[in-house]
Amino acid sequence: MRLRGAPAASAFRLQKTLSAVQERVPAIVTLEAEYTYFVDLERHLDEGEHSLLKRLLDNDPVRSEAPRGTLLLVVPRFGTISPWSSKATDIAH
Repeated sequence: MRLRGAPAASAFRLQKTLSAVQERVPAIVTLEAEYTYFVDLERHLDEGEHSLLKRLLDNDPVRSEAPRGTLLLVVPRFGTISPWSSKATDIAH
């Protein structure tokens, strides 16, 4: 399961990053960054479980529509288990 999360950077930080990117690639007109949660499920969740999971992840995207344009997904190396994800897994169980 893939859940969209809240913005991952402030408007100020995005503008600063955009300016740096445009120095190398002027065609880039905007940047967006948001958290994405990937959940490995053993079975489908019912509505109550899905709602609880979203609350546990504080998963409340500000934007209802998905960003447009080219998606560049930045994730940890495959197999990397962070302390955050380990704790989140314990809490979810």
